[in-house]
Amino acid sequence: MASVSSKTPMLRAAAARGYAAHAQAAAASRGSSEVQTTTLPNKLVVASAEANAPVSRISVVFRAGSRNETADCVGAAHVLRAAGGLSTKTATAFGITRNIQQAGGSLTTQADRELVTYTVAVTKDQLEVGLKYLEATATGQVFKPWELAELTPRIRNELARLPKEVKAVELLHKAAFRNGLGNSVFCPDYLVGKHSSETMQHYFAANCTTNRAAVAGVGVDHQLLVGFAQNLGLDSGSGTDNKSTFNTGEVRHNGSGSRAAVAVGAEAVGWNSLKEAMAFWVLQHAAGVGPAAKRGANNGPLTKALGNVNCSALYNSYSDNGLFGFVLVGDAKEAGKAVEAGVKALKSLSLNDADVARGKAAAVVTVAEYVENHSTLLAQLGEEAALAGQVYKKSDLIAAVNAVTASDVQAAARKVASSKLAVGAVGNLGHVPHLCDLH
Repeated sequence: MASVSSKTPMLRAAAARGYAAHAQAAAASRGSSEVQTTTLPNKLVVASAEANAPVSRISVVFRAGSRNETADCVGAAHVLRAAGGLSTKTATAFGITRNIQQAGGSLTTQADRELVTYTVAVTKDQLEVGLKYLEATATGQVFKPWELAELTPRIRNELARLPKEVKAVELLHKAAFRNGLGNSVFCPDYLVGKHSSETMQHYFAANCTTNRAAVAGVGVDHQLLVGFAQNLGLDSGSGTDNKSTFNTGEVRHNGSGSRAAVAVGAEAVGWNSLKEAMAFWVLQHAAGVGPAAKRGANNGPLTKALGNVNCSALYNSYSDNGLFGFVLVGDAKEAGKAVEAGVKALKSLSLNDADVARGKAAAVVTVAEYVENHSTLLAQLGEEAALAGQVYKKSDLIAAVNAVTASDVQAAARKVASSKLAVGAVGNLGHVPHLCDLH
């Protein structure tokens, strides 16, 4: 039932931080439907859209991602999402699985550095069943020791299957932020199976409270969703916001084989700086995110500079900070040369008007595709509600992209060029230069 996400969804760059000071309801046009938000007196935010969608999708979202882990509970967020669907105060793991399957639905748990999200999807006639087991899973887990022990093979399997480029990006975060955002989405291998029931209960209690939560829905009546949210059995409390500052540094994991993956990042901005974040987002698309068509060539000045390795410009934005750079994977000898070329390109990144126009067009398409798909629309609603306290219209997001000017993008590029760098690398690193050798 649980699934793991190591990426921050791109649309977080399109939201601005803002917490409602009192209960409120607001509606905004999104095509022919409405987006509605309500902030309850206990600070829990409810957001919904597309009430007439044929499938009801509901998420309970917590600001409980890995950035909230402390030294004594590293890896707890990974265990928390792996534990989605285990026994709760009101249902057994078998009962949850059996009833969701009989309803023809799905119950999943996803997470990244900032959020843990529990989601149910069912047809409208099975909504009552779906909400019953979503509530049980999102609010009532008991973390039985023997069930936690049974998660160990699953977590080890997830770690063993991680692509090298994902590992490199995780190491980049460790180098750049050390703790907080530097905490990996994945549990360290040496801690797998070491999280006790008490540790997990404490982590949940500290981070899964009404002040740190949101309920989002697509294909469900807004007032019904508000009623569901009002009755969730959650404690109140705001917890702590684990701030992270950018640092220069390098984390390398040498290994065997003939391939290497390297992620290089400079300091960027979080989406609490909306205008700058949108400029960085356009910069990412303009710099190159891989071929735009089958058998096409790399489509930007940064990715072209990297040569024949598989590569992409990288922009990871969070609520209060961000990283901009590139990630590549390829033959170890070619990777070393590509890193040197990539760093040189970052330090002198030059974009013409055509590059910026292409970047804006690609960003607009991404926004449109994201909000037209009900699953990703639900993710957007949950993320914005949990992290910003409100949701944004499709038209506003597109307008924010279109408002980015060439000078805004060039300013973002200059910020990257003047920033110190952080590096994460994994694989055969014999030909990959160290950070101190990159200029």
